[in-house]
Amino acid sequence: MEFASGRMGGIPMDMLDPSLFPEGHRPPPPPPPPQQQQNQDVEMGDYASDDDDDEEGDYDDGEESDVSDMSADSDAMELRAEVARFDKQQEEFVARQRAEASGVPYQQVPSSSLSSSKQQAAPPAEKKKTTKGRVIIAKGRKRKSKTIKGPRQAVKPSPDILFRLNLAQQAFQKGDYRSTMTMLSEIIRINSEVIHAWVLLSSVHEVLENRSQAVMCRITAAHLAPRDVPQWIATAEYCLEGVEAMEDDEEGNQPPEKMEALKRAYACYSQALEVDRTNIQARVARADVIMMMGNQQSRALGEYQKALGYRPWNIRTVRNIADVALDVKDLKKGAGVARGAYRKLIDHLMERGPFEAEEGRFEWSDLRIYLEFFGTLELWREGLRELKEIARWLLGRREEDYWVGFDDGERGDDDREWDVGEERRLGVEGFVPGKFPRESYGLGMPTDLRAKMFVYRCKLGFQETEAGRHLQLLDPTRQEDFMDFPDCLKDIAVALLDQNKAGEAKLFLDLYKHIADTEGTASIDADFLVCQGRYHISLGEKQTAEECFIAAIEDDEDHIEARVQLANMYEGEQEQEGREEAFLLVHEAMNLQAKLGPRKRRGPYGPRKNTGPRKPRKPRDPNAPKSKYVPRRLLNAEKRRQQEIEQTKEATKNFQLLQEVEGRALLGDDEAKASWMKAAKSLVDDFRSYKRFYPWDKYIKFLGYVNPAEGGQQAVPARNLKLAAMEERLRQNLAPADGADPAAAAPANKPQYKIPQEHRGIPFSSWLDIFLNYAFALVRAGQHRDAYAVCHAARDSVVWTSIDNTFLIHVAWASCAVYAGDEETCVAIARYFMRDYRPGTDSYRMFSAMCRVCQTPVSWYTSGPAQKFILRQIKTMDNIVMRQQQQSPSQGGGQDDSIGLDVCLLTIYGHILFTTTSYTYALSYFARAASIDPTNCLINLSTGLAYIHYALKRQATNRQYLLTQGFAFLYRYYADRLAQAAENSSAGQRQEAHFNMARAYSLIGLNNLAVEYYKKVLEEEEEEAMVPGVVDREENEEEWKGGLADEDLRVEAAYNVRSMGYLLGDVEGAAGVVKRWMVLE
Repeated sequence: MEFASGRMGGIPMDMLDPSLFPEGHRPPPPPPPPQQQQNQDVEMGDYASDDDDDEEGDYDDGEESDVSDMSADSDAMELRAEVARFDKQQEEFVARQRAEASGVPYQQVPSSSLSSSKQQAAPPAEKKKTTKGRVIIAKGRKRKSKTIKGPRQAVKPSPDILFRLNLAQQAFQKGDYRSTMTMLSEIIRINSEVIHAWVLLSSVHEVLENRSQAVMCRITAAHLAPRDVPQWIATAEYCLEGVEAMEDDEEGNQPPEKMEALKRAYACYSQALEVDRTNIQARVARADVIMMMGNQQSRALGEYQKALGYRPWNIRTVRNIADVALDVKDLKKGAGVARGAYRKLIDHLMERGPFEAEEGRFEWSDLRIYLEFFGTLELWREGLRELKEIARWLLGRREEDYWVGFDDGERGDDDREWDVGEERRLGVEGFVPGKFPRESYGLGMPTDLRAKMFVYRCKLGFQETEAGRHLQLLDPTRQEDFMDFPDCLKDIAVALLDQNKAGEAKLFLDLYKHIADTEGTASIDADFLVCQGRYHISLGEKQTAEECFIAAIEDDEDHIEARVQLANMYEGEQEQEGREEAFLLVHEAMNLQAKLGPRKRRGPYGPRKNTGPRKPRKPRDPNAPKSKYVPRRLLNAEKRRQQEIEQTKEATKNFQLLQEVEGRALLGDDEAKASWMKAAKSLVDDFRSYKRFYPWDKYIKFLGYVNPAEGGQQAVPARNLKLAAMEERLRQNLAPADGADPAAAAPANKPQYKIPQEHRGIPFSSWLDIFLNYAFALVRAGQHRDAYAVCHAARDSVVWTSIDNTFLIHVAWASCAVYAGDEETCVAIARYFMRDYRPGTDSYRMFSAMCRVCQTPVSWYTSGPAQKFILRQIKTMDNIVMRQQQQSPSQGGGQDDSIGLDVCLLTIYGHILFTTTSYTYALSYFARAASIDPTNCLINLSTGLAYIHYALKRQATNRQYLLTQGFAFLYRYYADRLAQAAENSSAGQRQEAHFNMARAYSLIGLNNLAVEYYKKVLEEEEEEAMVPGVVDREENEEEWKGGLADEDLRVEAAYNVRSMGYLLGDVEGAAGVVKRWMVLE
């Protein structure tokens, strides 16, 4: 809610607590004119003197309490306020009379300019003017409009408001917060545009620890001064207080309180930018808030670019752009923006001379950040050139620009400028020994940047020349050189491993491990484990390398490089199983890349601020979701056997736990339910991860892979081209050709695997029970999608392929869909029964029953796919019957009487058309069904209702005929149903017949006839009690209803009678029906 702007100058600032305003943002009051100042002195001067006297007297009298002090002051101040209000009204009356006497329309003057002694009427104007709204029109002149832009000014606080605000201030200073809130609420009720009342109310809520309400009060106060940019910024900063202390949950999601605070701060900064778009503080702060929200890096980058446009030499903004650039989706674009911003700032600082920029100084750490973009985009030549140029400038030798010729120029391509000795520099034209200290050459280059030069030279192909010279200066025996930059040791080792120099790489890896173990300035992370794994691969120790890569994945489950290295190692195996696992690893790496976006870059190398012991790493949550696939192919036979034994023990333990807690879980024990669900999930995941129980395409689908050729979407749009090419190569080698049989595509020399009768010591029948019971438990817990996935996994397995198992799986699947109220899945499962399992009357009835019990709108029951499927079934039956009728006995023998038109199928399609209001077409199918079974009560009822509904349509041509036809079929249904009820001695069937006739009469508005049939429904039980030989309802409820389960229609009939009586004005009769038939015991 926004309020109009108002000036705070009208309120005496000495009556407000200065602490209520943010430091530096207290709005100064505008200086009043002399006349207004004199009047204010007259009005307010006595206040202070009299109050002081009262306070002194109260202070001397020690017997008076604080309440009596406030009461005395209140009476005096209220009296003076009333006097001031009376004087103001008197002055306005006198001014109005004088203006009317002069023939000039009265214009109200602000009260501050009125004075009983000096107020004079305005002299009569030469030309008479008229006013209309805010436009002054002078006769004889052209109309000139005076437009007032912006919101209207707030109403000036009256003396009564000032008096109440003063009392609230006194109560707040005394710590009486309840009274303060009461007074401020009354002030806001009288005039909600008093900004100081909202600020003071925010302070009260802050003291009472009502953080959310305090923030809302501050925001409301800022809306009262919408053009005050410092006020908006201060409000946003107030919203962000304590946000950094709010930690995210285990999955990385931000708490709702943090998101709400960030959204409010974003709105406040946006309001400030609407007033002043050039305010860099608000713009940068809004970009910071966007970054804190997460997953909005592109928006934050745009905000930083706008801020940089107003202040291009602000180094803090440039650093923010660099921080966000590598996290945007378009990596090339983000890196280009950051490089351009840094390069522009560097050129500006080079022209000026000093390193001082706005809000900071350009340092070596900025160079390290700048070079990260060249390494990420693999721009080795450009990165080396920028490194040498900026390092030369930082060391104070910018004037030696002749070294540029050695950057692949006319003088060569080497790094002699950065040698420790001067032998190679002495032969350079223009070099003057001693002009600059030796520390500004090779000795001044930081160790991590020299390591980066070594990496660049290795990438450019200078392994033996320039790269070798740099490597000689990077001595792994000098630990002190790498204490501040231990991460660069891994980069050196990687570059050496790329050159197949495993022995030299091991020296740097050992040094890094020693620093991590002793100094605590580094840690054994996933990157180090991958480097160590690559070292073992170069030595041919594949098993040890596999253990290193798997350890890296366990340390960081989102690590992509470890999976790629494992895939490269598995791809070289001769067995197809190795290539299959390589494909799974590559696909998982691509999924991670798509989920995480660009790889999170390691922080730029720089001096460690914390020289003490490293904080222990936060332990991983054991309940966090793990990867579905953990490869261990290269273990020896003994280790594999030991691993299988451990997994079998774990499965046996979970299975025993299931059996122990199953009884208590069924009785409703929550703890037992949780234990059962956890154990069942572990068992189901273990079974699903066993590759031999599933076809290859089903197995990789379980792992999350969808073939793009089958209509799926690729995991990532080729962000990493090498990964995408490797994944496509493996997929083509593993997948069968289009249209080929997967079984025929398998290698001929691959041994056929015989499926056992048990797994982990548990028979497959028990495994199926675990799957289906787990699906039931999931759907009861509200996770119906997961329940469907479990049923789908059971169906896809090659273990349960028999008809009985497949039928049981689909029945459980249908039960889950019914429980979840998922009509779409119900229709899909019912189509399986009608098409694949056993087409016939029972399958068609199951389709109707499943759609009936779903408490959802009939959207999928009447959908196009369902209609077309049922119609195809009818056409298939019609073709079979027509061929049988046309076929003579001599041509094909006798006819198969078991195949013919199914009444249930025709009726279902008629009901679908009936539900879609296609009554004419529905009647034709009902007629076909009636021709086969003319005494079927359901067909006659459906036909009668179709005629009646058709008669009620606007396009009906002969309503009388349609109604007559409809009731003819209804009476036929009524007679047949009563005959069946008499034969079965079922009162429930008679209730049904009476109720349907009553509903039909009520449908066409004949309520008097409908009531008679409703009465028969209500009196059915009493009539049956008086007939001898009839089943008593209390003795046998089910037999009395005739197998209609719980469908007793008395309550429905009583409700309809009550509604009709109430609408017709018979309130007493309706109340009597409710008391007799609708009271729940």
